[in-house]
Amino acid sequence: MHTSSSSAALPTTLAEAHALILAQQEQLAAQASQVRIPMQNPNPVFRLGLVGGLTYKNRAGAQLLEEVGLEEAGQLWPQLREWLQQALATGTELRHEITLKQRQFSLFAVPEPESESATLYLTETTERVRAEAQRAAQQAFTEQVLDMLPSLVYVRDAAGRHVFANRATRQHDELRRGTAGSAEVAAQQAQQRAASAAADAQVLATDHEHVVEEPLTLPTGEERCLLTVRRPLAWQGSARHVLSISTDVTELKQSRQAAEAAAQARANFLANMSHEIRTPLNGVLGIAAQLSKTPLDERQQKWLQLVQDSGRHLLGILNDVLDLAKITSGKLELSPEPFNLCDSMFNAALPLALQAQEKGIVVDGTRLRDSCPHPHVIGDAHRLNQILLNLLSNAVKFTPAGGRISVGGYQVAETESTLTVEFRVRDTGVGIPAEKLAHIFDDFTQAYADTSRHFGGTGLGLSISRALVEQMGGTLTVESQVGQGSTFAFRLTLPRATPALAPIEVAAPSYRALSGQRVLLVEDNEINRLVARLLLEEWDMHIEEAEDGPSGVALATAQDFDIILMDIQMPGMSGLTATAAIRALANPRRAGVPIVALTANAFAADAQQYLAGGMNACVAKPFEEDTLYSTLTELLLAPAARRA
Repeated sequence: MHTSSSSAALPTTLAEAHALILAQQEQLAAQASQVRIPMQNPNPVFRLGLVGGLTYKNRAGAQLLEEVGLEEAGQLWPQLREWLQQALATGTELRHEITLKQRQFSLFAVPEPESESATLYLTETTERVRAEAQRAAQQAFTEQVLDMLPSLVYVRDAAGRHVFANRATRQHDELRRGTAGSAEVAAQQAQQRAASAAADAQVLATDHEHVVEEPLTLPTGEERCLLTVRRPLAWQGSARHVLSISTDVTELKQSRQAAEAAAQARANFLANMSHEIRTPLNGVLGIAAQLSKTPLDERQQKWLQLVQDSGRHLLGILNDVLDLAKITSGKLELSPEPFNLCDSMFNAALPLALQAQEKGIVVDGTRLRDSCPHPHVIGDAHRLNQILLNLLSNAVKFTPAGGRISVGGYQVAETESTLTVEFRVRDTGVGIPAEKLAHIFDDFTQAYADTSRHFGGTGLGLSISRALVEQMGGTLTVESQVGQGSTFAFRLTLPRATPALAPIEVAAPSYRALSGQRVLLVEDNEINRLVARLLLEEWDMHIEEAEDGPSGVALATAQDFDIILMDIQMPGMSGLTATAAIRALANPRRAGVPIVALTANAFAADAQQYLAGGMNACVAKPFEEDTLYSTLTELLLAPAARRA
């Protein structure tokens, strides 16, 4: 009887047999579990042998073959066989990307050399591939957009290396790498690179945006200007980088400088024009005022009135042009103060109302106090009056005899701290065509081409009025029909003032209050000296005259004066220079004498300059007699205003 060595493994007892059966059951269960794991895997799993081809597929694999079709799957066999041979030859796992029915998969081949086969694990990556393709397309699009920008766009790390640079930056770098034409150019470029690196370091250190205009010197020596914006940028986790956007603003800067130069030239021209017109106008109006104090017959008084009216008209036009210049340059400043709005507007409008009545126009009005019992506000009374006068002057100008003008002030709303009012000027004049209404507030614009010839004026009154109203935060509107008249209205909200804060009107002092005061008049224009001398002599003041700055300084050094009237624009030495010399005198009384700028320069900035230069007050030519007198009395009769 043939026996096998394996008979020793047979169980000899019932207990051993039971143990063997349990072990076999566990082994079968483990094998079944190993089969179920790939079978239940949601990703396709295949086993592929060099001989016999496909030997296993799980449920997901079977479903994939059904969806793809055996024909298309079979077309992949040559490639799979090649990869299988490669995996078996190297004994290493391989990974490849495949496409089935426009679906993308990652294929992992795990070799099994003992059976000359491999297990293929497929993971579908269709959505990921599409997302990556979209991101790549978006990135390509973004880079294309950035490359189209003329500005330099780049990202640098802390070491100054470019992480990203658009085409303009790359071209710029190539240009800068060119050989510098001279050692001076090379030094400038090195200094500019160092400044750029320092600016990057500042952004990284402070984590704040940095904006600066940077000079750029090309190898040819040409100077350009870049406006660079640097911002901190998070990149690859916590690493901090600098995003820089540099725009060449050379032409823009040159244009800005040219515009500023043109604006300055215009301002200089207007200032000179103002000075050249005001200087003789001061003589005309001053002599006319003195002449009006002499005995004249009725005919002479009429002629003199024409001279004065013409002079004031010319002065009004000049003031309009200067106001427009201030508005367009943004230098028009308001001077708010407490005042009674009702009384101020009524007193301002009264002369024009009388003028309208003399023309045969019926004038009626509504006082603001009828609807506003407490019309005390804080604002620029002069500019508010100017707006109303411009509107009323237009109404008088364009309303024929027999017509009617209505002027009214109305309270619209009020709070504890503000008062909203509206002023309206309605006339029955010629009216404005509908197509002209949209442009009636434009500079130098009038409703009809022959307006200036028939009615006079520059076409600036309405544009100035609108600018003033808007600067005060209000609105100016117009309604009009040809042949029926026009209604202009402006609405403002002003801070309230208590009646106690309103200025108290005081009676004008006697013109004898300045009697005996010693005054030095420094003026190079003979006519203006004559005008001032006649007034000062009338006030019984003792006068010394100087025709230029050096003569004025010499007199102020040698004699004691109570006050000095100083012209500004004089040949050789300006009034400011002469004032500085007087303030530097060793004698404290003579150095501290009050000095009044008597000038034809009427800009507020000029007045500020004169006060900063050591003068005590400014009076613009042509001056009113009362204005000059009140200025002198304030300085001479108020010791606190005098310099120590």
